[in-house]
Amino acid sequence: MELRHLRYFLAAAQSQSFTRASESLHITQPTLSHQIKQIEDELGIQLFDRIGRVVKLTNAGELFQTYAKRALQEVDAGMDALNELENLKHGRVTIGVLSSFGTFQLPPILADFNKAYPGIKITVLRLRSGEIEAGLLNGEINFGVAYAPSGTDQVNVEPLFSVPVAMVVGDRHPLVGSAGIALSELTEHELIMLSNEYNSRKMMDGILLANGIVPRIVMEMNAIEPILATVRNSTLATILSANLVDEMPGLHPIPLTPTVTHSVGLFTRRNSHLSAAARALVETIRQRF
Repeated sequence: MELRHLRYFLAAAQSQSFTRASESLHITQPTLSHQIKQIEDELGIQLFDRIGRVVKLTNAGELFQTYAKRALQEVDAGMDALNELENLKHGRVTIGVLSSFGTFQLPPILADFNKAYPGIKITVLRLRSGEIEAGLLNGEINFGVAYAPSGTDQVNVEPLFSVPVAMVVGDRHPLVGSAGIALSELTEHELIMLSNEYNSRKMMDGILLANGIVPRIVMEMNAIEPILATVRNSTLATILSANLVDEMPGLHPIPLTPTVTHSVGLFTRRNSHLSAAARALVETIRQRF
């Protein structure tokens, strides 16, 4: 069994379709089917149930998937270690970031990093904090930057910086131009909020609850862009990091009193080895803040 067999198997397992997997791998579907059959023949067990055009892992396939992922991760780690010998001339880093960090703070950092290390390929994924933690544990990302919880026994969270939270309104809202709003006054306004799988929403819910405030939430969404678009075109308001809307036409941040801040942190997996490329990018981010 060769490494390509493992990559083909994992691609088919993820897409649940030999056709889609073959397209992503840039090979023909018959070639992929033949390679999968070679694995099954060598192992002497069926890894996939074929149901029409859909393929699903058997129990044996699910078990093998765990070890196949681990094997490729070890190979990739070995390749990264060899790349360290090339003084960071080559390498790759995959990071998960919250939307606002990826939009505002990260681009100039990446621009500077690319000048210093042009041979390192970087992949940036916009993810929620929970998705970043999952990505760290399954090896899909090297590190993450997101709103910081306290960390866990498997994930370390290092504080980087804090950002103020504001009530955000559009041009039609009666509070446009206001110097600020008290937390207790939020009950007088209809809000559209991020759904509660976001750490920033959980944090805000905790603050409001601690102050005995029950907000008038009339709408929830699981993405920031449609929230801002709705606020811009209505009299609804939202509560988000103030820097999200700085210089955005038609949107106005109104400071909260007392001041509320989000802590943004660097997420890494405990007791794991970061490649030289990942360490270099982490250090670049630390130096910026």
